[in-house]
Amino acid sequence: MEHKIYTGSMLAITKGFLKGKFKLMYCGLLNEHTFAITPYIAEGYQGFSPTIFYSAKSAVIHILDKPFDVLEVNAEYIVLGN
Repeated sequence: MEHKIYTGSMLAITKGFLKGKFKLMYCGLLNEHTFAITPYIAEGYQGFSPTIFYSAKSAVIHILDKPFDVLEVNAEYIVLGN
């Protein structure tokens, strides 16, 4: 399944069957070699969202112990596959 996330928008992705969802925000390309993704992690009334930086040449990234294939990266959006 492919997920297209635009810069500054959040996308809810399921962790698995009956395991809930988590949200990802694509923060865009910082320069031609680096992009950033922010997962939103919440438990009750508390939550945090760390910014994680990846190489633009990455073929596979891991977010919350889940691998994603990086299919396309540009300044406007990212396409992830799982």
